[in-house]
Amino acid sequence: MKTKLLLIAGLALAISAPLARAQDEGERREYMHELHEACESGDERACERLRHMRHEEHEERERREYQDERGGGAPPQVADPKVALCAAIENNYNNCLRHQHDGCPAWVIELNANHCF
Repeated sequence: MKTKLLLIAGLALAISAPLARAQDEGERREYMHELHEACESGDERACERLRHMRHEEHEERERREYQDERGGGAPPQVADPKVALCAAIENNYNNCLRHQHDGCPAWVIELNANHCF
């Protein structure tokens, strides 16, 4: 009887973990959708949070792909600060254009000043 209870408890735990992950993923997707809508409405904080979450997803995907290719381990960190800076400035410029602000040419000047072209 004790063995059956242990088996049932173990089975319940084994089933609940993937379900919990799926629920967490669903909630994350819903939250990202809400952030996307807020960003489209002009909420810069929502835009920044959404970019951050997408970046985290991208890094996680790269880690998994690297592990699949190499049989485990994390990819080497080769982030180039200049590339990151230029990407951030370009992103700000694109957001400025999308929201039709008057100060967008300032971002082009920033891109030039940082030798992003």
